[in-house]
Amino acid sequence: MQVSYAAVVPLAVSIGIFGGVARAGDDMTTLNFAVMRNGAKIGTNSISFGKRGPDETVQTETHVAIGFGFLTIYKFDQSETELWTDGRLVKMNSTTDDNGTVHRSNAVARDDKLVVKGEGAAKELAPTLIPLSLWNSAVTEQSTVIDPRDGTIVSLKVADRGDDELVIHGRPLRTHHYEITTTFPQDVWYDENHRLVQVELKGSDGSTIRYQLV
Repeated sequence: MQVSYAAVVPLAVSIGIFGGVARAGDDMTTLNFAVMRNGAKIGTNSISFGKRGPDETVQTETHVAIGFGFLTIYKFDQSETELWTDGRLVKMNSTTDDNGTVHRSNAVARDDKLVVKGEGAAKELAPTLIPLSLWNSAVTEQSTVIDPRDGTIVSLKVADRGDDELVIHGRPLRTHHYEITTTFPQDVWYDENHRLVQVELKGSDGSTIRYQLV
């Protein structure tokens, strides 16, 4: 999505090797990102990833606020839950408050189809369709995805930028870099285990937005 002051990308991450991970039982982890704009923190992104048998649940909370002095000029809040069974999306629920405009979407697997509802009539889609959730490196192999914000189906272009090295928590890390484009481009980096480690994009005002691990 694009906004007046920043492009805000909700993330969901299943990753447990870095600092900042709080464990809640043997099958649950929570990971925290700081949302940065031109080097200044403007928000947080927290992700809980749980696994029980064949079921995997990813719960994401994103909160962003951009201010000028004591005045808040832009706010973004999103809560999203995805349920996967044996690697197949079973359910998705998302609520987004984009600067006062509320969007809701949901998806449910039914009768070998994925029924997606957002703003408009429900759509029966292929059961293999997945949300644009960057925790899932499978998005780099897709040409069409679900926008969790409003349930719309969007085209996706992916450019493979090759191997790269990032410094994460003061340590060099070998990564693979992709550029993912829907209505705007964003750069994403995954480690050698296909786990997301960083996202960077440009806001519509030219500012640099980065999700970085804390």
